[in-house]
Formats: sequence, C-alpha cells, structure tokens
Amino acid sequence: MWAVVAVPSVLQAVVPSLLDFFERDPAQIRDGQWWRILTSALVQDGGLFGTVANLAVLAVVAPIAVQFWGAWRAVVLLVLGQVIFGLLTAFVFPSVGAGNSAATFTLAASMVGVVVTAHASRRELCLAAGVVLCGVLLVLVDDAHGLAVLTGTMLGAALAIIVPPSHRAAPTPALRESGQPTL
Repeated sequence: MWAVVAVPSVLQAVVPSLLDFFERDPAQIRDGQWWRILTSALVQDGGLFGTVANLAVLAVVAPIAVQFWGAWRAVVLLVLGQVIFGLLTAFVFPSVGAGNSAATFTLAASMVGVVVTAHASRRELCLAAGVVLCGVLLVLVDDAHGLAVLTGTMLGAALAIIVPPSHRAAPTPALRESGQPTL
C-alpha cells in the first residue's frame, strides 16, 4: 500500500504537473474525469512537509491495519475510504485537493469501529467515543478529514459484523475475561 502511494508522490517532485492531472477537482470530476476520485490519493498537495507527514502516517497505520484486518480487508478499506471521501468532497462538500491522509484516516479509524461490535471494556469504549468525537469536531470546524474518521469507524463496524478480522493483535480485557473467542 505504502509504495503505491509513495512512488507517485515522490515522482511528483520531479514532475509537478502530476498534481494538476491527479488532484481531486470537483468541476473536472463532474466533467467526466472520474479517475481523480482515486488518483488524488497518489499525489500530495501539502508540499514537502505534507508529503513526508502523509507517507509517514501511512507507513505506521498500514502495517497495523494489515495485521489487524488481513491484507485484502486493509486494502479494501483504504480504497473504499478514498472513494467515499472523494465522492463526498467532489459532490457534497466540494473542495479541490490531493493526498492520502483521508484514506489513511479511514483505515486507522476502521479499527476503532470494531470496538463497538465487540464486548469492549469501558476504557476501550471511551477511547472509541473519543475518536468519533474528534471526527465530529473536525466536521464542525469544516475539516473534511472528520468525514474520513467517521466513515472509517462505520466501515470498520460494518466489516467486523460481515467479515470479522480473523484475529486481533490484543484482545480486549472484557473479551479475555468472558472467555469468548476474540475477533
């Protein structure tokens, strides 16, 4: 996952026009350039700092998500997160932009969504509620990344019900005490 995002992001330093061709632009998406919904995650609009930050966060989140969900589920969540975010920011809350941060936030928040489907401890539920609250606050201050957090939480909960992760890195204390199998 990381390399798929990193290669075009780094190549963008040599070929700056990649940003213009790949970025999410609602007007151009409505004119038939639908690929921008996906390709906007492959280039970065935050300059050198934004590129390094986005790639560093993805480098941390992706392996954890792969361990948690398995490779195919993690990839599906990352892509779904990008598609949903791209559609929302193209048609509902129009904004021009690029970067993988929303897809990465969706992937990270998806693991929080599992908490609401499991017999989680009070502490874990409070932490999950805190993540959801952060998503809501981001939306309230007009930051579309909040949509990614909320989308990830919902996708994670839905996926945990439909196709649960085969294992969890650390079962919740409540699950360990109950003797029930972990997700």
